[in-house]
Amino acid sequence: MISELLEEPAFDNNDTHLWMAVMDRAVRDLIALERYRQDPSVMDDPVFRYDYRTLKKWFHSTSMEPGSFNWICSLVNIDPKWALKRLEERLKVCLLPESRAADGKKRDKALAEESLLDAAAQAA
Repeated sequence: MISELLEEPAFDNNDTHLWMAVMDRAVRDLIALERYRQDPSVMDDPVFRYDYRTLKKWFHSTSMEPGSFNWICSLVNIDPKWALKRLEERLKVCLLPESRAADGKKRDKALAEESLLDAAAQAA
């Protein structure tokens, strides 16, 4: 997920990959928590509310401490504001009602199949 945001990392080493994996996990967790948040019964769970608030704070913190959102963005050379904007856009897409999401998946699948057919035709 986070690798989709980056064209090229600032440094190509194991530390960078580790922190990109941390960011990727945080993005995936936020998407999952946002989906569950739509269920009113889940919002009654104090552990869920704590996890949700903590993760949201992590993304919006101004801290530059090692391991913070801004610090990881700096490490991989991306603007934190830009990354947050992209995350918000991704959340909108991921949280679409199922019918609209299914339409999007069908469209994506059709485009992928079309690309494969084009590639096969060019190879022939």
